[in-house]
Order: sequence, then C-alpha cells, then structure tokens
Amino acid sequence: MKIEKKLKKLGIKEIRNFTMEEKQIVAYNVTDSLIMAFPILQDKRQEIIKKIQSANMSFAKIEYNLPKINYLYNNQKIYFDEKVNINIVTASMIHEIIHFMQDIRKKKNKLDRIGLCNFNELSLHGLGINEGAVQYISAKALSNSVQRINKNEIILKTISPDYYPILTNLIEQIVILIGEDDLVKSIILNEEEFVDLFFNTYEENSKIIINFFDEIINYENHSIKENQIDKIKNIYIQTQDLIMRTFFDKQFKLLETEDDIHNLSNKLEKYVEMTGEVKINNYYYNNSKNYKSHFMNKLDQKLIKLHENRNKMALTIVYSSKINKLLNRIKTIFKPNI
Repeated sequence: MKIEKKLKKLGIKEIRNFTMEEKQIVAYNVTDSLIMAFPILQDKRQEIIKKIQSANMSFAKIEYNLPKINYLYNNQKIYFDEKVNINIVTASMIHEIIHFMQDIRKKKNKLDRIGLCNFNELSLHGLGINEGAVQYISAKALSNSVQRINKNEIILKTISPDYYPILTNLIEQIVILIGEDDLVKSIILNEEEFVDLFFNTYEENSKIIINFFDEIINYENHSIKENQIDKIKNIYIQTQDLIMRTFFDKQFKLLETEDDIHNLSNKLEKYVEMTGEVKINNYYYNNSKNYKSHFMNKLDQKLIKLHENRNKMALTIVYSSKINKLLNRIKTIFKPNI
C-alpha cells in the first residue's frame, strides 16, 4: 500500500515537516526527561539527542479517534497533530519516539525488530512485552505516581493507569525482580542484556510469559466483550504466577547465607505489593498472597537449618580445639627429657 493511501486510511493528513529547531526542542526535552528518570542513560545523552534529531517528523491533521502522536513504520515518520504543543513532553511523545529509536531494519529496508518485538513473514512475537516496557519507561519519565485501578475486574497498581495498564503492571513486577537498568538500555539503546537476563532467569517459561503478554495486548487493543473478561483475568493471573514462582523458586535453590534469605524475603514483600487480584464470584483472589505465606515458611525453615549447621560447625571447632589442646598436653607430659 502506498504511503498516501495508508495515511488516508488511518485518518492522517500531513501538513508540513518539522524545522530543525522544532526537532531540537523535541530531542532535548525527551532526552532530558528520560535521563532524569533513568540516570543510567546519562553517558548516552548526546547519542540519544542525535538519534531523535535524525527522525522524520511532521505536523498533521489527525482524526479525533486516533492518538495525537503516531510513529508510522511504513515510512519511519513521526506524525504530530497540529494542535500538539511540542514544548510539553507527554507519555505519548516519548512512547512514539522510543518506537522510532527501536526500529531495526534488514537489507532492502525490511523491518526486522522493534525493541523486544521480532518480526517474521508470518507473525509478530514479543509485541506485548515490548509495548509494556515502552509504556513503563514513558510513564516513569513523566514521574507518574503509582495508582490503584480496576481494569476488567483486575485490581492492580500501575504508573500507567490510562494506557496498557495491565501490561505495564506486569513489567513493573518483572522490574522489581530482575532490575530496571538492563531493560532501559535494551529499550532505548537496543542493547541485548535484558533479553539475556530475562531468558536466563525464566528459562523454559520465558516464551510462555512472552506469549501471555502477546495475548493480553490482543485484548487491550480491542474493546473487550463481556464474555472475554474472564479470559483476560485468567491470562493475567497465569502470567503473574509464572513471573513470581519461576523467579522465587529458582532463587530459593541458590540461598547460602542469612543475608541471602533476608534479601529474598524483602524482595518478596516488595513484589507482592505490586501484584494484582482478580474478581471471582464476587471474591477478589490474589495468588501472590497465598504463595507468599507458603514461601515465607520455607525461608524460615531454611534459616533454622542454617543456624543449626552454624551451631554444629561451631561445636565441632570447639571440640576439635579441646582435643588438640589435650593431645598437646599429653605430648608434653610424655616428652622424653634430653
């Protein structure tokens, strides 16, 4: 489809390209917002500014039912509605600019990858987790506070209540468990560390979690019908359960010290605060609270065993010391006089 027909179908009528000065305003403001929220990007400031300035940007008349800022992959151009104040950074502005920065092409300008989302001839893979990550970064760059909302009978906390809240909440859960820096560098700078960390952490469950994210975005991109609400609630709880159990069960096997136990316990406490609950027959169910109770008991038992082993070791050392002293005394008594 030619770009003119594509724009007409979408409801976008181009007016004019940005001037270099207008590009600079957007580039500097967006970059500063990102760095303020994510200091890990400080050393890449000029690189990010230069990348954003290289984007094709245009003012356009955009139909009322569309987002006021859109990145179009077909021609790698960012369209701003003519009424948008480019001096004011919004989550939508950051979100669409990040998509431009994520755009990786093969030979002949064929789209290959958008951040964590991979393209092939038949399907998109990883769209959901990428959109959740981009929106998490966009919302945090605006210093959005955590809000508690009810979305399709799912009660959850998120910094993005109006746009992809379910996906963003699940990304926030992952960030609590495996950290934020690698995610930010992968999304903004197209580095690979987060993908490696994610697959090393979740192993055989990684692809299942990614597929769940993709299922969720399919629902969130359309009006969810009454008979579909139970499906998305079920997918959310399954995703949350896999994120939680895979991580903590694996970490439990690696515990060696009391500090390890206390740190994992604190992480579980913090994690459960960000998990959501779903409505089932007028009762709200949170699988993480049930898991937490069981897991904390396991940590207590692990701590008791560490104490017992430490005490046994201490007694062994004391006993060995006494035996050595006794043997030395005997040697002294029976030592022949010269």
